[in-house]
Amino acid sequence: MKKYIGTLLAGVSLMTVLPLAAQAADTSKDTTAEIELTQDETNKDITLDSAPDINLGTNTNSLTTETYTATSVSGLAQVTNPGNTDGWHVAVKGTSFDSSTGTLRGATLSLASGEVAATDTSNASKAPVAQDVTVNTENQSILSADAGEGIGIFTMTHDKDNVSLNVPAGNSAGAYKSTLTWTLTNAPS
Repeated sequence: MKKYIGTLLAGVSLMTVLPLAAQAADTSKDTTAEIELTQDETNKDITLDSAPDINLGTNTNSLTTETYTATSVSGLAQVTNPGNTDGWHVAVKGTSFDSSTGTLRGATLSLASGEVAATDTSNASKAPVAQDVTVNTENQSILSADAGEGIGIFTMTHDKDNVSLNVPAGNSAGAYKSTLTWTLTNAPS
């Protein structure tokens, strides 16, 4: 009988311990992962690396107002931002279209918003935004990144069909040229 009671007590004791092991509390522990990114002091400034040249071809002078589409847009606008978080914008302005004999009166150069892309396709920064512009002698914002955006290398390309020159009637034949000035400003537009 003692043996039976001992076995019974051992069984009951085991039954009370097993539920405790099965009911152990869930535990979790938070940890951290850290990194510090430092600015390369030799490469810290935001830069406008390039801007496009536009060729509107050779066209017959017309007695009516004409819009001439570009025959080529060579190059692209490229901005390198190594980590500036202030935001930035690129503006363009142009001189009048002049020749050795005069000025192309009333001509307006229009650039539809270009295609913007990061050179690194996995860039996590929001891309800058391109705007349509009609170029004149005042700066017109053509590409802009808000504060905290536009970090990395971004390009803006213009398809030749999206660049045009409107020339009113009443102009003389000649080879005309305008100088376009592209300016990067370290602030959003």
